[in-house]
Amino acid sequence: MELRHFRYFAAVARYLNYSEASRRLHVAQPAISQTILDLEEEIGAKLFLRNKRNVRLTAAGTALLGEVESILERSDEATRTAQRAARGEAGILRIGFVAAATTPILPLLVQAYLRRYPDVELQLHLLSPDQQLAAFDKATLDLGFSRPLPPERRRSFDEEVVYIDHLAALLPPKHPLTNEARIRLEQLASEPFVLVHRAGASGLFDEAVAMCRRAGFSPQIRHEPELLTTVFVLVESGLGVSLVPSCARGFERQKSVRRPLAVQSDPIPLCAAWLRGSHSPTREAFLDVLRSQKPAIQKCIAGFVRAQLT
Repeated sequence: MELRHFRYFAAVARYLNYSEASRRLHVAQPAISQTILDLEEEIGAKLFLRNKRNVRLTAAGTALLGEVESILERSDEATRTAQRAARGEAGILRIGFVAAATTPILPLLVQAYLRRYPDVELQLHLLSPDQQLAAFDKATLDLGFSRPLPPERRRSFDEEVVYIDHLAALLPPKHPLTNEARIRLEQLASEPFVLVHRAGASGLFDEAVAMCRRAGFSPQIRHEPELLTTVFVLVESGLGVSLVPSCARGFERQKSVRRPLAVQSDPIPLCAAWLRGSHSPTREAFLDVLRSQKPAIQKCIAGFVRAQLT
């Protein structure tokens, strides 16, 4: 017994006319007649009473019709659900993100995405870069927002740059250099430094140390918290100075002061990354939204950096 049997039966039952059912289904009438005979044989009961003038449902046919209509409705709904999932309009999307770098842009992206795909279950997970890699390895993440991947992992991933940032000096509120328009790194040579731990952000850590060395000194690193948001807290508490991305955001109403550097750092990209060869229609739909929103993201980042450095 196939869905075809049910569709043909339902059409004949609806119109009580084999010719009309044939016309509506675009199927030859003999094929419909034979399918009904096959269905009656399989069920073991007559479904229609038929003469030259009319067609009527039997008691068995009437009982079967209600069930068949329910089955066909569920079948059509299942087909629509599968088609919507294939287009990325339904399903689950699991995104990992680093807080400080994505706070200026992630709400904009999520709102634009959910306006277009309101039926997707969106799961956002605050994860360090290393935690994102572990989640990808366990197949519990579809997309990650983080700094560029370590060279040894890049072969397994596709990456797309979302925006480019540069390092800025981060100073305690009453630091004597807060009134400087630009900071020369050698001015910080004798200061204790607070840098995010290299294990969680190797690119940031390495560029900060390299900049100091290019300026003629090795930074005196006193604190290495795991999270960039903690760096802001420790600097505001007067435990040292730091080098952070210009658009990275700490906690609300933070009082630490950012100042641009006299010599620009190497680029600090924020990237979207996903496992190469993996299939996720919801992720592809999100990437389409991300690409369409890039001009707005760039404008948002530029405005945020200006606000932070003035």
